Amino acid sequence: MRTRVIGAVQGRSPFSLVIRNVRIVNVYNDTVTEGSIGIVDDRIAYAGPMDFACQAEEELDGGGCYALPGFVDAHMHLESSMLTPAHFAEVVLACGTTTVAADPHEMGNVLGLEGVRALREAAGGLPLRVLMMAPSTIPSAPGFEDSGYDVGPEEAARLLDLPGISGLGEVMDFHAVAAGETRILSVVEEALKRGCLVDGHASLLTGRDLQAFRAAGIDSDHTLRTADKLREELALGFNVQIQSGNLSREMAEAMNSAPVQDQICLVTDDVPLPKLMERGHLNRVVAEAVALGLDPVRAVRFATINPARRLRLYDVGAIAPGMAADIQLVRDLREPRPEAVFCAGRPVCRGGRLLEPLPRPDLSAVLRGTVRCAPVAESDLVIPAPAGETALVNVIREDGVSARTTRAQRELPVTADADGHPALDTGGYLKMAVFNRYGKRQHGLALIEGMGPVSGAVALTYGHDAHNLTVFGGNDADMALAANGVIEMQGGICAASGGRLLTQVPLPLAGLLSPERPETLLAQLRAFLSDCARMGFHHKDLMSFFTIMPLAVSPEIKCTDRGLVDVAHKRFLPLIEERRGS
Repeated sequence: MRTRVIGAVQGRSPFSLVIRNVRIVNVYNDTVTEGSIGIVDDRIAYAGPMDFACQAEEELDGGGCYALPGFVDAHMHLESSMLTPAHFAEVVLACGTTTVAADPHEMGNVLGLEGVRALREAAGGLPLRVLMMAPSTIPSAPGFEDSGYDVGPEEAARLLDLPGISGLGEVMDFHAVAAGETRILSVVEEALKRGCLVDGHASLLTGRDLQAFRAAGIDSDHTLRTADKLREELALGFNVQIQSGNLSREMAEAMNSAPVQDQICLVTDDVPLPKLMERGHLNRVVAEAVALGLDPVRAVRFATINPARRLRLYDVGAIAPGMAADIQLVRDLREPRPEAVFCAGRPVCRGGRLLEPLPRPDLSAVLRGTVRCAPVAESDLVIPAPAGETALVNVIREDGVSARTTRAQRELPVTADADGHPALDTGGYLKMAVFNRYGKRQHGLALIEGMGPVSGAVALTYGHDAHNLTVFGGNDADMALAANGVIEMQGGICAASGGRLLTQVPLPLAGLLSPERPETLLAQLRAFLSDCARMGFHHKDLMSFFTIMPLAVSPEIKCTDRGLVDVAHKRFLPLIEERRGS
């Protein structure tokens, strides 16, 4: 019963809180109105000019700030922050994010149902509203990589039936969906027969293939990179979700001019901790979109009411009577940095700081001890070659700026390894190795062009999807040293150079998360990135580079624990194509 809500509006009982002197952003009609907000318990009871007598248990002067709904992130991954749910909430609430739809795909790859259950329970009881999805595509590229779990229809059913699960996470094996393969369609069917949301990932699909993907019952995509793709997907009824890396002036103009505006969302997807701490969360995406030409009030709508409706949260995402009192006060719509944040009518942040500590359950019992990988030897990193003077090699080309890779073929000399056997001379190239961390004795090797020369090595279990042990380096000795450092920590990130370990960042919770406070973890990561720079690793977004290189659904060519993968054509490539010379 909302008797108290109506009573406060009609002057018969007091508001719990009145926030006066604010400019209210109305996401229903794209207007800004000066006025006040009356709250009763966890609900907004009144929003607008308050030119009538009323009572309030508490009043707050908004100081002329804009009052926005709390931001709603319709697609993200908690694990990308490396933080536990409570520490993540502490950071993003201060950025104005009050609701997230989390796809625990990363945790699911490592620990399956039990890992998802543990993450869901850890996210409960927080002022941050966390909707948890059931990961759908594990492994993300079946037959091309190995992870710690496998999702078929039976596993999908168990995941979807966990308490607190809101839908099916991004369906990433888009080629299989478009081709009508039974395995992935049966997973989707488990969600559809339960009436659940189904999220999509359709980065390379267009035309008839994209229509087939949509016909399968998958109605969102967060991977579209062009304005033409945005227009195509809107015409097919997709909920289009634009992340920071896909923003451009052309995309902003397409969003401004789209004839239907309620199917567009701004999302974060993955935000590594340094970027999260230094630049913000969904507020950063809003600011970047506005800087590229998106109308500021539209940007607010695309980060509040639109994603809330996508998530079927019909009382979230607007400042209006009857809505949940999730509110942020900001000085500048173009750069929304909250001065105060309210969740369910209660103040939770002021001046960028949390007002009360959050509950932090112990995740150790379920999430520790997940790296089952034999020690790495230098000999594991040698690339054997057929006898001859040279060999034609498939290499991964990286431009040092984007996450996209291309295939190239190079003729490299053949020398001898320590035992006198023919081996490829990889000087001038960054070597990459991916070791299975789930008990299988297998690993893939690759060479990367455009990232050398590098003097040392890095190793990490933090990545995307399979989260196998990935190593990059300029020499085999440091690569083995860094890899073994991560194994001994039971997950994390490690740098090595000149035969000694440098920075170590322990991530003992599933090899993905740290129990440390955000500030402590940030300092560790900054030290690691400084070591990387000194060793010669250079990329515009180095952490993204490290994590995307083993991602077998990211175009065009990647390396997994099974070898070199041509993502676009779904096939393995030999590292050495052919020998040359005598």
